[in-house]
Amino acid sequence: MPRRIRLTLMPDAISVTAELLEEAAPATIARVLEQLPIEGRAVHGMYSGPEVFVRADAVGPCPPENQVHRALPGDVCYWWNAGGEKQMAREPAGEILYIYDRGAAITGPEGQPTWANLFARVTGDLAEFAAASRRVRLEGGRFLRIERDDG
Repeated sequence: MPRRIRLTLMPDAISVTAELLEEAAPATIARVLEQLPIEGRAVHGMYSGPEVFVRADAVGPCPPENQVHRALPGDVCYWWNAGGEKQMAREPAGEILYIYDRGAAITGPEGQPTWANLFARVTGDLAEFAAASRRVRLEGGRFLRIERDDG
C-alpha cells in the first residue's frame, strides 16, 4: 500500500489524502517526511492560478525530480529557490504547494515560468477541498497542515 500524507485546511477542518509518488521523487519525499508535520499560513498563488501553498523552508534544497510547470488538480509539489540577487527570492525559500483546479501554471513572482517537484497526488474526491481552497484567495485567514496519514 502506498504511503500517504494528509492536507488539512483550518479552520474549515477539510482534509484530503495524497499518495506519495515514491518512485518518481524519492529524495523530495524523504526531505518532506523528515519535516512533517508542517503547518503554516495558507497562501493563494497570486501568479500560478488555482494553487495554494505553505512555506516549508526547513525542507531545504532537493534535486530536480519529476518536475512540472503545468500541474494538474490534485498534484502536490515542492518548490525550492536558493535565493540571491538573480533569483526569484532574495533569501532561500521552500514551499509545498497543491493545485486544486485546472489551468495552473507554476509561476514566479514576476510572471516567469518555474518548475516544482511533483511528489504526491490527491486520491479521492477533491471537490470540497477545492472549494475551501478557493476561499483562501477570496477570504484568506486559513492555515494548512500537512502530516503523515498512517490510517
